[in-house]
Amino acid sequence: MKSIRPPTVLLQVALIAVMAVIATQLVTLAIVVLAPAPRPAGYTLASASAALRGQPAKTVDGRPLRRRLGSDAPFEQERDPLADALARSLADELGQEVSTVHVRMDRAGRPWGPRPPRGEERREPPGPGRASGRDQWLGGLRIGVVSDQIAFPPFLATARTDDGRWSTIAPPRGLLAPWQVALLLSMLLSLVLLSPLIWWMAQRLARPIGRFAHAADRLGADPDAAPLTPTGPNEVRLAIAAFNDMQAKLREHIERRTHTVAAIAHDLRTPLTRLRFRIETMPPEHQSQAIRDIEEMDALIAQAMQFVKGQFDVGHAETLDFGDLVQDMADRYADTGAEITVIAEPGLEVRGDPGVLRRGLSNLMDNAIGHAGAVTVRVGAEAGRAVARIQDRGPGIPDDQLERVFDPFFRLEASRSRKTGGAGLGLSIARHAVRAHGGDLTLSNAPEGGLIATLCLPLVEAEAV
Repeated sequence: MKSIRPPTVLLQVALIAVMAVIATQLVTLAIVVLAPAPRPAGYTLASASAALRGQPAKTVDGRPLRRRLGSDAPFEQERDPLADALARSLADELGQEVSTVHVRMDRAGRPWGPRPPRGEERREPPGPGRASGRDQWLGGLRIGVVSDQIAFPPFLATARTDDGRWSTIAPPRGLLAPWQVALLLSMLLSLVLLSPLIWWMAQRLARPIGRFAHAADRLGADPDAAPLTPTGPNEVRLAIAAFNDMQAKLREHIERRTHTVAAIAHDLRTPLTRLRFRIETMPPEHQSQAIRDIEEMDALIAQAMQFVKGQFDVGHAETLDFGDLVQDMADRYADTGAEITVIAEPGLEVRGDPGVLRRGLSNLMDNAIGHAGAVTVRVGAEAGRAVARIQDRGPGIPDDQLERVFDPFFRLEASRSRKTGGAGLGLSIARHAVRAHGGDLTLSNAPEGGLIATLCLPLVEAEAV
């Protein structure tokens, strides 16, 4: 089962920030929804009379006040001082008799002031000398004034129309009050405005981590790459500084190892040269075998020096047609009788040192021919890279050894014979040659049998982009 890759730092930071904002919005939403509803907003007599006539009207908080028509009066006049006063006032506004207008106070939410004591329900309000207009004490309740009009608490009113039907209005009710809708819209707007800022901050935090990861991946192919410039948060700067220090120590260790092995290989050539002169005094029947042994040792030393001195490094880089380069390498094996078939897509331009790339391709083809005899090479473009798959028909390699065979001097064949196993440096040199050009080399077993060596290099067009 293929493992699932964890999300990137950018995505994690963005998700955390978004979740924090959403959690805050949800808490606010819960407060808005669960909070006790405010007192219902009332409306003026002018609005009530306009609604009863079928004209557009609104409550104080902006809700539409609509009427409905019926054949019968939905309720009788309430025996309440405020309701009586409103009925008389509405009758005056509508130009009708008081008996054709009924009013009942809306007490669904809360009582609007104490009801008057028994026996005083019909107590008339003070006369004009004690209060002006409709701004007066009614049943112990002071009517409030909104702007320059009197806004009464919510009430139900019905009036008979000229055609005998009854026009009725009632306080509008809904799931959310206008103030709740405005608050929810402001929450949504804040989320929309904060989202780009959250994304920008997440990118700013994740960018140096991405550069750090890219540099760590590049280190395996190029230990001599320029050190990173510390940027980003303090923790990332400390990690970059530690990485640069590690890269410097690794580079120093590789240089010491290179110098040591090169010195040993160079010193071994001196006694080999002396042995070659002494062999000339040996009987002829033994000379040829001794010379072959010395030549084999000399070749091993040459390969070791080539590996540790970094002769696979890019020297003179030029633009090459990758398909033509592979075909040219295959043509060089024609005289040996090897069966190499090349299927190449034309026009795949790469940038590199022809000699170094030929050395890497030669090692791969040598391995494939040595184990199978027949080789198929397919060259194409994939995801901005030129890819060559060199497939043989040999026995393949155990899956747990596919990476280990790239280790210097490691061989699957245990006899250490030059005819069967080689020196164990061919694949190492080939991978280093490819990685020095910004590419990579991997091995895999073909489902139908045999080994596939996949070599990829960046295309010139992809690098330009």
